[in-house]
Amino acid sequence: MSKNSRRLASQLKIAEFSKRRGGASYLDAAGVAEERLWQLKVDYANAPASYQKYLRVGICTCLESHIKYLYAAAAEAFDDFPDILRELYKDIQVDTDTLISATTKTFGLADIVAASISVSSLAAYRERACHFFSVLTGKQHDFPWDFMNVRIGGDIALRKEYVCKLDRLERIFDARHRLIHENDVLDLVDGSEDDTLQCVEDALWLTSQFEEQYLSILESPKYASLKDGEGMDDAVQRVSTEIEAAFDHIKTRCDVRQHKSLENLKRAFFEYLWARCDFVASVFVVQQSEWSRAQFLDLAPEYKTMLTDLALKQSYMLSKFPIEEQERDLLDMVKEEGETGCGS
Repeated sequence: MSKNSRRLASQLKIAEFSKRRGGASYLDAAGVAEERLWQLKVDYANAPASYQKYLRVGICTCLESHIKYLYAAAAEAFDDFPDILRELYKDIQVDTDTLISATTKTFGLADIVAASISVSSLAAYRERACHFFSVLTGKQHDFPWDFMNVRIGGDIALRKEYVCKLDRLERIFDARHRLIHENDVLDLVDGSEDDTLQCVEDALWLTSQFEEQYLSILESPKYASLKDGEGMDDAVQRVSTEIEAAFDHIKTRCDVRQHKSLENLKRAFFEYLWARCDFVASVFVVQQSEWSRAQFLDLAPEYKTMLTDLALKQSYMLSKFPIEEQERDLLDMVKEEGETGCGS
């Protein structure tokens, strides 16, 4: 396969990930992967005996999808922290063609991440998880033990139970490898294998540990939309003030004759932002107001960044094309046209 063919295949894979989620967030996609684990329990009971062992492949695939989608979700959740994302995704290599496709909105950073993460063993899964939480917490992390040790204290029995869960999952990943490559077929039908339903429970336990830790990080003061001692209304007011300040900054980069247009833009901008939040929250009719404000807090960082870029753009445009100079050119052009008209 040529280099260009490999690049095209990579871009198609990324675009497929983008299309597959159908506009849902990658956090939602991770939830769907977890739901598929629950569905495996039903599928196992209804599957023919000759097919049941192949459901182990599904367990590993769901675990891989879950961590893949949460890595991608971080691209959406921490877009206001580029240094963190840079460290989190430092081993992801992207070619220029893929970057161009991303900038043309075929897909975004989260889609590139989701298509690039792979997990072939439990050790690889844990290595990915340790890196994920080490970056977000700013200190070395041993997944899932750093979190679990706090919860179980000195309970030796519980620790042994969790060790057994991880051992079974390690064997499940090994079984997936042998099934996919059709190695040791006779050994795979041996009656001493781990119970598949128990392995599903183990996988659900592992995904729940990942999600609990991730959500606790999202709620930490460093990243939370709501600061300590702050209510929802206070947070909305704080963010609104920050956006107002961003517009004030743009105003300092404007010519006085642009101020009226800027005020119109600010009014329209806030109206659009709230209309978008109300539309998204309209799914939750009972709590629409609360959901609208939550959406506003989620979207605000993205738009504050956009307004910062707008200020830079405005400053550049006026430096290249001062309004006074434009007016002089226009008057000279009108004068020349007038003189040409009189001469004819």
